[in-house]
Amino acid sequence: MRTPSVCGEYLDNLLEYLYGRGVTPAELRHVLRMTPEDHLTDQGRFPMRLFEMVLDAGSQILQDYYLGAHAGAHASRQAWGMVNYLGMSAPDTNSAIQAVVDFSRLLIDHGDLTFEHHTREQSRLTWLVPPRQTPSRHVVEFFFASWYRVNKPMLDRWCSKREIHFTHDGPADSAEIERIIEAPVHYGSDSNRVEFDNHFLNRPTRFPHPGIHRSLLQAARAELATLQLEDRIIRDVMDCIVRQLPEGVPKLEDVAAELNLAPRTLQRRLNNTSTNFKSLVDDARKERSKKLISDYEIGLLDISAELGFSDQSAFQKAFKRWFGQAPGRYRSSLKAVG
Repeated sequence: MRTPSVCGEYLDNLLEYLYGRGVTPAELRHVLRMTPEDHLTDQGRFPMRLFEMVLDAGSQILQDYYLGAHAGAHASRQAWGMVNYLGMSAPDTNSAIQAVVDFSRLLIDHGDLTFEHHTREQSRLTWLVPPRQTPSRHVVEFFFASWYRVNKPMLDRWCSKREIHFTHDGPADSAEIERIIEAPVHYGSDSNRVEFDNHFLNRPTRFPHPGIHRSLLQAARAELATLQLEDRIIRDVMDCIVRQLPEGVPKLEDVAAELNLAPRTLQRRLNNTSTNFKSLVDDARKERSKKLISDYEIGLLDISAELGFSDQSAFQKAFKRWFGQAPGRYRSSLKAVG
């Protein structure tokens, strides 16, 4: 299983904010029983669960119910790292937001950001996360407060309507968090999202530069590859396919539903890899068949059904393509070697 993580710049900004409010490193270590900086990886990542713990500890020490929103509202552009520079150099805000969507995992390696035109007048930027792995309230408020406040000057200029929605519950009176973020906030919504006017999208960014933007896109793709995010989605998809094979060959929509992703989100992420869904189904069947064929108590008919083949002849043909031998002969050779 993948361990969700956040970029180290987020941790740096959070610690700077906590220390600026009077929290001492020793006090934070005492509450956490660890030193946060020691958990940064060689790639400059920090486990999201520990990021949650730092936010919770800061909230406890400062007695600040809105610590996540406070820290996010004070986060600098640098906390967004590569994604910040992609947005700054994009030709317009639509391209800048698309860069946030495409490379959001450089910021928080958990769930997916989606961007859609909700109505003719309004768009939505939504953070979709697995229901069983929902980040804490502080993390969600930190992330949205950070994005909103970084883009607030342009939102102020071009948007007559903008608001933030959170799935978690909050006080009946949202005046305090609205004061912190400086936007209307709604608790108990069906998704974590920010909504804004569509005509915000076609405005030029502050420093548009096509050449630099193209170079940064290449660098961002390389950074994603370094994090091996492509390999992770491939592994997740193949595991889902194996689980669903006994019911027949799964469709991309079925796998996306199990992974709590929109089909188009899964397709977009697979498009960033060197394979496709059809090939992954074939690879998953091949990998699973090799394990099943080595269990001599399982009959070939049962293996064929387990792999989702409609008949044994199709299984025989596929197995011979994979391993150069019919399954019965392959099993016999395994017994001889064993």
